[in-house]
Amino acid sequence: MSLAIITTTNEGNIMAADSMETYKNSIGDTREGSQTRMKLFQLNSRVGAVACGLSFLENKNIQQHMMELKRMVDFEGLPVYDIAEKLYDHFYGKYDAYLKASAERRKKDLEEKGFKKVTFAFDLECVILKYLDSGGKEVVQKFFQPIIEFLICGYDPDGTNKVYKITIPDPKEKNGIVLKLSKDQCGATWIGQTDVLVRIIRGWSPQVKQLKTIQELTDSKRAEFLKQLDDQEYLINWGTMTLQDAIEFSDLAIKTTESIQKITDGTWMLPGSSPGVGGPIDIAVVTPEKGFVWVQKKYLHVGKEVVDLDKFPALAEFKCKANP
Repeated sequence: MSLAIITTTNEGNIMAADSMETYKNSIGDTREGSQTRMKLFQLNSRVGAVACGLSFLENKNIQQHMMELKRMVDFEGLPVYDIAEKLYDHFYGKYDAYLKASAERRKKDLEEKGFKKVTFAFDLECVILKYLDSGGKEVVQKFFQPIIEFLICGYDPDGTNKVYKITIPDPKEKNGIVLKLSKDQCGATWIGQTDVLVRIIRGWSPQVKQLKTIQELTDSKRAEFLKQLDDQEYLINWGTMTLQDAIEFSDLAIKTTESIQKITDGTWMLPGSSPGVGGPIDIAVVTPEKGFVWVQKKYLHVGKEVVDLDKFPALAEFKCKANP
């Protein structure tokens, strides 16, 4: 999984993301795939994005897809929402194909095992398989696939700051693209494995809502109880934070999550978990005066030798097709 944060102050936005990549192997174990995966991207001179969730589509990682999209579309000068919509459309199409391919593989596997009348359907990221077992009884299986999340922040051509959240495969008109912060609003927005951070900031875990004691309350009493829990949230003056304060908050949130995940294995209510946050932390700042600027970024290196590929010009066949 991952943890990515955008902290918005009156001075600008701080973007931060970890670098761990995990995957499930053939027997279902969660394994660490990498500690150097890039999840923070510059989209134009005033807009950036962070990503969490599914790492590969069509045998390409999210960074490769981002580079491909930037070659096809010139993002410079576009409003933040327009950029968010283009990201959504691009990745939704790839994700839809990924879901269908996953369903077809599972269908073929069942048919090869002799099961009859195998069909599949989808409910967002869930693949629903139906088939008849050897006794003619209908069986229903559900397979939940990893989703993809993005946070996008930056400044419109008129100087208005915007923060959007993208969730794929949610429908675009519902939760697919959601405006989180706009204009003079300040705060922190996060995606990925947020449970540790939410417990610290809000003072309680969302798992509380699943407790039998809470579920048995009347609607009005449950709402009142949760409202009182919300009062436990720390008061944080996001608007008075400096950019350096926001950097330190974002860095601390990711490092604390990594540390807690190392020594825990879920909760008593939901036991069993695997670390998904770790590795170098990439950080960028986006301000109205300077636009997107890297603060901390991992590079290719061997020993003390460091290479920044962004400083090298793209080969002719990989230049932006929207701007030949």
